[in-house]
Amino acid sequence: QRLDDLGFVWDVLAEQWEQGFSELAGFKDENNHCLVTHDYKTDSGLRLGIWVQVQRRNKDQLTPERIQRLNDLGFVWDVGAEKWEQGFSELAYYKDTNNHCQVHAHHKTAPGYALGVWVSHQRTAYRKNKLTQERIQRLDELGFVWDVLAEQWEQGFSELANFKDANNHCRVTGLYKTASGFKLGSWVSVQRKRTGQTTPERIQRLDDLGFVWDVLAEQWEQGFSELA
Repeated sequence: QRLDDLGFVWDVLAEQWEQGFSELAGFKDENNHCLVTHDYKTDSGLRLGIWVQVQRRNKDQLTPERIQRLNDLGFVWDVGAEKWEQGFSELAYYKDTNNHCQVHAHHKTAPGYALGVWVSHQRTAYRKNKLTQERIQRLDELGFVWDVLAEQWEQGFSELANFKDANNHCRVTGLYKTASGFKLGSWVSVQRKRTGQTTPERIQRLDDLGFVWDVLAEQWEQGFSELA
């Protein structure tokens, strides 16, 4: 009784766990999350980052009561999954704001989140078959762009089709930009320069649209037609 009245610690490990939990609760109040970095120390000197890692590593040895308390606090058991969800959430917000998922490689959100880097990592993981089908499905439903170059080509083709509908020809001048700011003149020039690298399917689609591969030949034929 006298030792209890003094605050004697009978179970040192239990006391240390309670101290770590208390420090984590304080961290959560201050930062609004429980993602503690590995080397983080509290003002009292407690290595909270180490304590958090120990909880993850020893989850099977934790009592259901402690697991529940950590869950109620918003404890992150799987850091990789938590970071992926954060990136997905940021991309969903970007899509709502910009109506597309074409994130520039260096783009950062207003809070400073490197969304462009996260997006690049998803493409790399996809190419290496390291992305789960569930995550692929969620990104597909959001309109994620897996192949940036293919997406850019399709955008250019769509803009050219609109130009053809409005002008009844595909003779786009070199500096021409669409109303949306797309450099259609440059895109058209690139298609002519890279004919040897273009797939037969794309060449056929451009031919069907009435694409002009040789501008000088087209101009000569136009002049001859006028002369006739």
